[in-house]
Amino acid sequence: MKGLLFYVLYLIIGSYAEREDLSGKAFTFPKQTATDYVKITLDDKTSLTALTVCLRFFTDLSQEFSIFSMATLTHHNAFLLYKEPSGVYGGHINNLSAKFFGLPVEVNEWISTCMTWNSKNRLIQLWVNGKHSVKKPVGNNAAIHVPAIITLGQEQDSYGGGFNAHQSFVGDITDVHMWDHALSPCQIQNYITHASFSPGNVISWKALEYVKQGSVTVEDIEINTCEKPGLL
Repeated sequence: MKGLLFYVLYLIIGSYAEREDLSGKAFTFPKQTATDYVKITLDDKTSLTALTVCLRFFTDLSQEFSIFSMATLTHHNAFLLYKEPSGVYGGHINNLSAKFFGLPVEVNEWISTCMTWNSKNRLIQLWVNGKHSVKKPVGNNAAIHVPAIITLGQEQDSYGGGFNAHQSFVGDITDVHMWDHALSPCQIQNYITHASFSPGNVISWKALEYVKQGSVTVEDIEINTCEKPGLL
């Protein structure tokens, strides 16, 4: 009886969460909607005093969209990266924001981006296709407390929800990594140029546990983007 119960629980859990190596793959978000997203849950750390998030995205959108959204029980924009219609990028830490100007905004091209933050100096910085922004102070020295929910494809206006189709992402997202420290400029350049780098120690694309909702699919990356196979 216990064995049967364990098997049933395994089937239930397995239908909601997957962990796999997604090297050479991308999440495809095919339409503008409030129901398509990928969810990643963090619950094994008590707080984060520094972070780096890196990912690559491909889209033809010129409107506002969310690139990476992390919400906690106290801050729905605990760590948010988004792009405005004007091409300006924005970053939030614990609901406090900064904007970054003059960074690449190409459509129908792969864009590699990283955002770093350290609570000690309150500075955040954004890198886009090898070009970096100035460092800007945001808020106070407060840590980001977990549990946390991360969504790709949607911006959270509440913990795990509050989605708005007009802020949704359409296109492909790949190579998502998160570290519990601010990467050095050389480490970020290695990521951006597809050189060898250490996968994220909080989130790793090579061992990602996630839930996808709606019409999101996992697809092979187009062959003309595979500059250095096996190093993604």
